[in-house]
Amino acid sequence: MTIAAENINKKPITVRHSNLKRCDDSIYRSVCPVCKEGILLVRRDNNTGKITNKDRCLSCGQAFIYEDLPAKAKEAVK
Repeated sequence: MTIAAENINKKPITVRHSNLKRCDDSIYRSVCPVCKEGILLVRRDNNTGKITNKDRCLSCGQAFIYEDLPAKAKEAVK
């Protein structure tokens, strides 16, 4: 069992969003590759609403940088 936010202070990990295991058949929600229990939701910019390349696990707090987002974000998440 993962302790909530145990990875909050660790450096971000670079991953490809397109390679992550999906959660609940969603093209946006992914299972955290670190703790295997948390969810990555794909963040959006607060001002523009555009998908960003930064995310954080809702359970363990691990930060991620998607190397295949946001450039051509619509194609990358298919």
